[in-house]
Amino acid sequence: MGIGDVGDTTSIFDRIHALLAEGEIAPTPSNYEFLYRYVTGADPQLVAAFDAAKAAAPIGDRTLGTIRRELYGTGRIGVGRVLEDTEAQLARMNDYIERQDAGARDYQTRLGASRSDLDASATLERQRAMLAEMIEATNAMLATTEQLQGELAASSREIELLKTDLEIARVDARSDALTGLANRKACCDYLDAQIERAETEHRPLSLIFLDIDHFKKFNDNYGHRIGDEVLRLVSASLESFFHGRGFVSRWGGEEFVIVMPMHEADEATEFAERFRQHIGTRTVKTRNSGREIGRVTLSLGVSGLISGDTAQHIIDRADAALYDAKADGRDRVVCWKAAA
Repeated sequence: MGIGDVGDTTSIFDRIHALLAEGEIAPTPSNYEFLYRYVTGADPQLVAAFDAAKAAAPIGDRTLGTIRRELYGTGRIGVGRVLEDTEAQLARMNDYIERQDAGARDYQTRLGASRSDLDASATLERQRAMLAEMIEATNAMLATTEQLQGELAASSREIELLKTDLEIARVDARSDALTGLANRKACCDYLDAQIERAETEHRPLSLIFLDIDHFKKFNDNYGHRIGDEVLRLVSASLESFFHGRGFVSRWGGEEFVIVMPMHEADEATEFAERFRQHIGTRTVKTRNSGREIGRVTLSLGVSGLISGDTAQHIIDRADAALYDAKADGRDRVVCWKAAA
């Protein structure tokens, strides 16, 4: 199976597991997601960066993290509960260590006292008593050590579970729950990283801002369940259409953003128009009766990167183009052009 062939799911996950084993990479949700994008060819830049690094040495956690930061940015996530649990677990481990240290000091003191009492003048009975105390102290120390080792082992297992929870929280914090797409925060992180990359390498980058026309009518006339179905339909279509071409995210409500590295604005506008026509052939049906309730149309605004841009600059221009598309009657694509 070649890169980009997503037909054989078993082969995809076999390749992911092989990469995890080859680089001794932790099988976390975020690493699975990252390697899935590589194996399926969803992001050509990722494929190129990964292959270049892999040619030098097997990809490990550190290299994977470097590629991820360069392409997708870092981002900060809200994982308060996981961090609180981790802090509590570390406090318990610290308590175990302090108890072990106190026990060792007490054992050392008792041994020292016993040695001072075991001189040549001590009676045989006294020597036997001291030996019995030393054996008792040693057994107590061994029992305490065994107990603490068990507690530390349990804490280590709990820490591993918390690490998994943290990875899940990381993925959840960057994903939209309804559609499964990247969310606004993940999009902003990705856009920041890609703008820096485009400026450094003097390569183009474009952004498409998309809005579902008259979305409120779907909710008002048919209920939020149908509205959710419309969002899922558009999301799945975007993910399929822009696979390997752009980074798709749900911006919020009925708005979506597609970041297209390596694409000039005119080329991105052509893709946007093709997608508008594609989605225009789709109709929404009720799940129970299968009755058709309407056609989905979109308004789209496109903007290309200008030297010196921040993420907000290119977003604002695409948003302005989107506003013009809606003002001109909706169901159309407008590419932002500088005033003459």
